[in-house]
Amino acid sequence: MTILSLFRRKSPLRTAPDGARKGGARPAAPRPVGDDAQHVYVDDLTGTILADITRRDSLSLQQFLAAHTRATGRIFPVSWVPFSEVTHQATDARQRAAQSETDGETGNARGRAIALLKTAARARASDVHILRRRGHTEIQLRIKKNLVVLNELNNAEGDALLVAMYRLGSSQDNTFKENETQDGGIAGEILDGTGLENVRIVRGPAYPSVEGGGHMELRLQYREKSDGSAVLPEGVILRPPSAPTGRLKLRDYGFDEDQVDRLLYIASAPSGMLLFTGPTGSGKTTSIFEMGKWQARSAPGKRAVAIEQPVEYPMPWAVQLEISNALSAEAAGERFRENLRYSLRMDPDRLIIGEIRDAEVALTSFDASQTGHSVLSTLHIEDPFDFPLRFQNMDFNRLSFRVTCNSSVIRGIVAQRLLPVLCEHCKQRWTTDDERMPKRAAAALCSWGDTVSVFRLNPTGCVRCQYTGVGTVTAVAEVVETDEELMNDIVTKGVPVARRRYRSRPDADTPMVERAVKLALQGTVDPASIIREVALIPFKEQVDLDRARGRSEREHAAREAAALDENAA
Repeated sequence: MTILSLFRRKSPLRTAPDGARKGGARPAAPRPVGDDAQHVYVDDLTGTILADITRRDSLSLQQFLAAHTRATGRIFPVSWVPFSEVTHQATDARQRAAQSETDGETGNARGRAIALLKTAARARASDVHILRRRGHTEIQLRIKKNLVVLNELNNAEGDALLVAMYRLGSSQDNTFKENETQDGGIAGEILDGTGLENVRIVRGPAYPSVEGGGHMELRLQYREKSDGSAVLPEGVILRPPSAPTGRLKLRDYGFDEDQVDRLLYIASAPSGMLLFTGPTGSGKTTSIFEMGKWQARSAPGKRAVAIEQPVEYPMPWAVQLEISNALSAEAAGERFRENLRYSLRMDPDRLIIGEIRDAEVALTSFDASQTGHSVLSTLHIEDPFDFPLRFQNMDFNRLSFRVTCNSSVIRGIVAQRLLPVLCEHCKQRWTTDDERMPKRAAAALCSWGDTVSVFRLNPTGCVRCQYTGVGTVTAVAEVVETDEELMNDIVTKGVPVARRRYRSRPDADTPMVERAVKLALQGTVDPASIIREVALIPFKEQVDLDRARGRSEREHAAREAAALDENAA
């Protein structure tokens, strides 16, 4: 058997699904798709179906059962059982199939595993990634720092390959445990003829783990350094990984052109952290998803690893490690920390961390940012300039200002909120005697300009807005690009002074509350929602005074620095 025959890409049109009849006239039985896939288990051997009892009234599930009967010509008895029983039986079946000990299956999978290592070595790949996804298994090689796709297998072949590859190792318990993270290594005679000294293995479950999702990374260590570019085996064709489709939607969500450009500039850096801040429900996760998707479109050859609790958006371009079934907040936090430390051994270029929630996650994130990884994450704070205070509260000594205020580690902080947009068909005129707002807040709004175009929400709404008074929602945000001046101001002068001096810069982004006030003056949002969702409305005179004071302080500091430089010269 040649290497080419082992890794020839199989057309999905010719690959029969697991359990399909071979050689018969009857078509293959359908398999549940989408959300139903994890709620149904079809046992072809016993001719039975297990289905989640809570989905008994699901129309799509009933349609699948009818389609299955038509395709097979047999009526499989359906047992309505708890969801846990469905997933347990499905997991057992996958493990039995993957770990079958028949000589033919074991020998074939072992041959594939060895052939894969030989192909990767001839290509002088530094790493091999085997990604077991919902519908297929993808094999990727990292060559010259970028990932390329070598081959795709159906999941039956992929499962067998994963097990066989892990069992090639002799330095660990070679029992393949589907739902656990495992490390291992391959060395010795089995690598003879490959040019490899040893192969380090990291593997474990990944989203969608309930459907058998998983990953394996192999770090290849060569006996001697390559003299130049390698030559691929004849017939092996590499291609870039598939990039996500679509376009960046942050402009649709409310970010303006300048803010989007700032974000893309920060996210283009090869290392460092971009933090999205705000309370629960402010749109942070959606913004991170859009940024991660843009990164994958701009450079699909880079590996992204996401750690989330739970997975909110499927990211086919990333390996998603999900925290699920944790019995307590402490247990969830420990698993989050373990997955983050573990992810750094998965050959990542980018990390997407659902939330920095404690000191260990923060410190590991900082380490990743300083060792060549781009990090996207969220932090629960009200003011973007308060990030060092939040970190210091996690651990006063290990996360002091001098540790966290590093512009090469934290490159940007984004504050964002979501505001309801008034229904254009039923919004009402706003007046300064609005009973929902303190008089001081109404006066502050008037200080920003003419309020003739200001509107308020209609509490009864209309048929166009489903009687809510709201048409949609929009984001208001502030993008803070860090630099040495800002970080030094925080450390030496404190957060309030650093905030004032930063916002006095001519190129600084507009704060959220000022953006929200502008939307209110345009008649887009209700001014009362600004107080509830963003901040108290400031008087324009005070804002202008603070900016003038900040400019004066910065100019004075610049003159002092110039004088010191002149004296030193």
